[in-house]
Amino acid sequence: MWQHHERDVWPTPTADCRSPLPRVACRVPIVTTRSVVLQTFPFSDTSKILRLLTLDHGPQSVMARGALRPRSRLSGVLEPFADGVATFYFKPDRDLHTLSDFDLTRERQALGRDLQRYAAASVLCELVLRLAPAERDEELYRLLVRGLDALLEAIPGSVPGVALAACWSLVDVLGFAPDLSGCSRCGDDLSERPGRLDVREGSLVCGNCLPGGGTLPRAELNALRRLASGDPVGAAPSSRQVRLLVDFIRHHAAEGLRIRSLDFLLAEEVR
Repeated sequence: MWQHHERDVWPTPTADCRSPLPRVACRVPIVTTRSVVLQTFPFSDTSKILRLLTLDHGPQSVMARGALRPRSRLSGVLEPFADGVATFYFKPDRDLHTLSDFDLTRERQALGRDLQRYAAASVLCELVLRLAPAERDEELYRLLVRGLDALLEAIPGSVPGVALAACWSLVDVLGFAPDLSGCSRCGDDLSERPGRLDVREGSLVCGNCLPGGGTLPRAELNALRRLASGDPVGAAPSSRQVRLLVDFIRHHAAEGLRIRSLDFLLAEEVR
């Protein structure tokens, strides 16, 4: 759902119209689109900058003027992980737009009160911030919202499995899913045999082709397959499964970028 309006705005001397005439109307599009708040940081004593994933325009940065004033109707609304309908003045040649309104659909401040949930939600949002395509991606938007909701609604004992499944799902939709079908070297079926996830190759390798430590027992390998498909496992994931996720993201998705929330995820060990 989105609406596109145009409003006449009189430009200042520094406006983008660059018209030789002193008062010529500049057409500034106003867009209204569903959005998730990925990140916020203060810009001044009264304003803040938001990083959004929008349904219709991909990732966008907006300035929320006056949002830090105590009496602002947006005070306490524009927090990380929240989603709603954002309205902003959109200038295609600018990296920062001006927020006009934000109609809150769901706040998720409870995620910040639980370290496991917060760590996983932070990884989801930072992956989107660093790796999301510039254009509209409805599936990415849907999976981010679903992952945040799943983390919020998970009962305490199921949080670790939900966290890893949500992270793997986002890795998948961003195009970095591992190949867990069988040994990538000899082609052997590993559905009933232990195997090893080779992070560099992004696929499974059997013990014969890649001897050494790190082989996953069959039960743990099947649990990893379920997690990678977005299906939370019943038992808490092992610290080795957390490490595999973190190492895989760092090698294949981050490509040298430091995703700081991964360090927090490791510190918590999602257990």
